[in-house]
Amino acid sequence: MKSYELKPTPENLLNTFLEDTISRDTDIFRFIDILNTIEDSCSIALDGNWGCGKTFFVKQIKMIMDAHNRCIADGDEAVRQRIIQKHLKYRSFEELELQSQICVYYDAWENDNDEDPMLSLIYSIMKSVDIDYSLKENPDCLQLGASVLELFTGKNFGQIIEMLRGEDSLAMLKKEKDIHKAICEFLDSIMHERGNRLVIFIDELDRCKPEYAVKLLERVKHYFENDSITFVFSTNMKELQHTIRRYYGENFNACKYLDRFFDLRITMPKADYQKFYASMNFNNTHYIYDGVCDAVIRTYHFELREVAKYLRLTKIAAYKPTHGDGYNFSFPEGHGIEFGLMYVVPIMIGLKIHNIDVYEDFVNGKNYKPLLEVFENIEDGFFNELLNKNETFEAPSEEQTQVSLESKIKELYNVIFIKQYTRTEYRTSVGQYMFNKDTKEILLKVVGLFSKYTDLADD
Repeated sequence: MKSYELKPTPENLLNTFLEDTISRDTDIFRFIDILNTIEDSCSIALDGNWGCGKTFFVKQIKMIMDAHNRCIADGDEAVRQRIIQKHLKYRSFEELELQSQICVYYDAWENDNDEDPMLSLIYSIMKSVDIDYSLKENPDCLQLGASVLELFTGKNFGQIIEMLRGEDSLAMLKKEKDIHKAICEFLDSIMHERGNRLVIFIDELDRCKPEYAVKLLERVKHYFENDSITFVFSTNMKELQHTIRRYYGENFNACKYLDRFFDLRITMPKADYQKFYASMNFNNTHYIYDGVCDAVIRTYHFELREVAKYLRLTKIAAYKPTHGDGYNFSFPEGHGIEFGLMYVVPIMIGLKIHNIDVYEDFVNGKNYKPLLEVFENIEDGFFNELLNKNETFEAPSEEQTQVSLESKIKELYNVIFIKQYTRTEYRTSVGQYMFNKDTKEILLKVVGLFSKYTDLADD
């Protein structure tokens, strides 16, 4: 079965932009407007939770800005025009006056095994101006890249590479008084040939080893102070603060420390989940199972990556028996199993993604609250079949007893996850549903993807 999670490949970046899959195109254009108005040195923190789509967001910004830069020869001209036309449509076809900007994407996490981030960062810049050598395949690629730059710009940058490749890069940089000037000349020469400004997107900094994250921030601030450079750090600020504290100590004021590095903090906009659902052919209104899945997503505030993973797992686990008539649930405990598939399985799968400790407590009879939390996000009237004939959730008549949803949920949870069944008491009813000692094991097998309902085939 194919994964629902889209990788930020050039094809996916283009298609999701052209189709505006999660209604973020307007936010992307607004961010480009911000970048276009910056006139001096600036560092921006783009803050968002893990899995919310930050990498897609910044790579699509880079894709659009590259399309507007005539000095970049790579790519299909027809594709470039489609990107520009989409941007023009957003501007109601007013003339675009964008600065010519060179964009560099740098995955900090991918490079955090480096002794010093300057080496791979400068290499990424070189690679973005068409010096396309592989660091792993050719250890001398940086020197070769420097040589190409020398021919291209007439400036000697080989000395920069040699300084950065020394055994003690930090000590070498401190000793060389002109290194800052040399790097500025290196960057200025690139901008002179390719654009007015340099925009460097640094992604995944919050996932890096603490020492590397701190070193990268310090190096950028010290050596890249240039009025023509904008840094965009796409990161989870909460997690980045944890990373900084792991380096300096738990009592360290990481928030204040990070303020030194960021001129602007911009919060990642929320995606349109209904459009995202539609892109995966998921409709949360037609079937109970899908409605419960949607309630789980909302209850646990799943980000896009979590949603993609969750919907894939729920489809594998119990899609067919909850969306068709091919299974027989007419035997006494059958309706109880059907209820468990539709209402309980989506919660169990969601808990395994959200918090494995809570999941373990839930299935071991220690915590009924997840049922209550999710059920409270489902429309009224869905649980009337949990009621006995003399019970009601509404104001009672003379013959009826008013009960709360929570009390019925506790009763339901008890008969599935806590109650010890015997030969004489081998099944128990809750409202119109019957459960027995096998109900729990059936649900666990479904969630574990080992049941007869498991289906890994693509539609």
